[in-house]
Amino acid sequence: MVNKCPAGWHIYNLEDAMSAIIDYRGKTPKKTPFGIPLITAKIVKNGTIETPNEFIDPSDYDKWMRRGIPEVGDVLITTEAPLGEVAQLRNNNVALAQRLITLRGKKELLDNTYLKYLMQSHLVQHQLVSRSSGTTVTGIKQSELRQVKLPIASLPEQRQIASILGTLDDKIELNRRMNETLEEMARALFKSWFVAFDPVLDRALAAGNPIPPKLQEKAERRAAFRKEHPELAESKQLPPEIFNLFPDSFVDSPLGVIPKGWSTTFLKNIIHVKHGYAFKGDFFSEKPTDNILLTPGNFRIGGGFKSSKFKYYDGPIDDDYILKPNDLILTMTDLSKSADTLGYPALVPESDSIQYLHNQRLGKVEFITNPVGRNFLYQHFCSKEYRDEILASASGTTVKHTSPKKILSHAIALSDNNIEQNYESVCVDYFAQINLNNANIEILRQLRDTLRPKLLSGELQVNEAEKVAEAVV
Repeated sequence: MVNKCPAGWHIYNLEDAMSAIIDYRGKTPKKTPFGIPLITAKIVKNGTIETPNEFIDPSDYDKWMRRGIPEVGDVLITTEAPLGEVAQLRNNNVALAQRLITLRGKKELLDNTYLKYLMQSHLVQHQLVSRSSGTTVTGIKQSELRQVKLPIASLPEQRQIASILGTLDDKIELNRRMNETLEEMARALFKSWFVAFDPVLDRALAAGNPIPPKLQEKAERRAAFRKEHPELAESKQLPPEIFNLFPDSFVDSPLGVIPKGWSTTFLKNIIHVKHGYAFKGDFFSEKPTDNILLTPGNFRIGGGFKSSKFKYYDGPIDDDYILKPNDLILTMTDLSKSADTLGYPALVPESDSIQYLHNQRLGKVEFITNPVGRNFLYQHFCSKEYRDEILASASGTTVKHTSPKKILSHAIALSDNNIEQNYESVCVDYFAQINLNNANIEILRQLRDTLRPKLLSGELQVNEAEKVAEAVV
């Protein structure tokens, strides 16, 4: 419990520091295919608001939001399932769903960005948990939330603290968005070559070869597009030595239509999948350490690694369960009801200071032979075909699981002339930049997580923190 704070700071009950506390709990609004984006508790994660995929009708907005209209800068906190996720609104053209409370500090007393970081702090998170109730689902009542103690610095100092931490978060977000763009470029190329077979279609059309019925409509659209935009044809964009590797016709296979000369094989002929270790909770650390235990919570929906909600470890480690940079890992278990990340891949980031540990809920890919590169396989693990098969074979009700056996029974089509390795070569710069960005994210995240508790407790002076942050940024 908070009972003291630095000189010049004051402790307030949360309710006394707010100009607005808006509780959106209640019935669920009627959803529509499009309209005003609906922010739900499940997309408030790790200090950010993920892209909404649910909407309400604009005509229902005033009725639904009658308890209060959100403003830019408001702080959102989830009240259950999960409890205590915090983010800040950057757009007020949104609707807010149940299990969310909006906090708005008094302008003369509390900076909202400072409030965001304060609500994320261990000091406040500990109070939320201690004031929560429930067994199956842990939540907090508004009456209990109102009594949470907040140590509040002077307004100028709040703004300085918010600026330091906000600058680090902005840099993290910039790197993350750059990675999303690079990953999308690599994914688009993968789909073009190995899912849509665009170069094969182009060559088949140019040669006048038959087009399979399933591809006929696409081939007609593609032919029309090439006629209208000849400069954008695949043959104009790819070097001849790569374009000519693709065949000019298709054949049937157990996987459906594939390029002529290609073959199908099971993943068990290419890779092993190794389970991780059940690290003991007794050695988990609330303070950052050099050992991070990766979990399914560190995976993004759609594939990829995210720096969030890390579990730090401060105990004995078997070298067999220390992951190496660029190791390809997969989620084997997903604790969410919708199994959002089950089976998805990520590549372990490079780091000079951090050891990433192989959790039992993750599988590590180990190559038997290497006819394909890890980046090619990463993209395949992101594909709809693989994803659908993994979900269909998943076991469990509340918690979904997959297994090495199920993953290894998945079949893929491979070229007969190493086109997969050419994909690796073409995309090598993308993945190198992604690795560099991930390393920068890790440095920035560590600095932010180190500075935040020290700044919010008054242990570290603002001018000292500014020097440290400037040196890194």
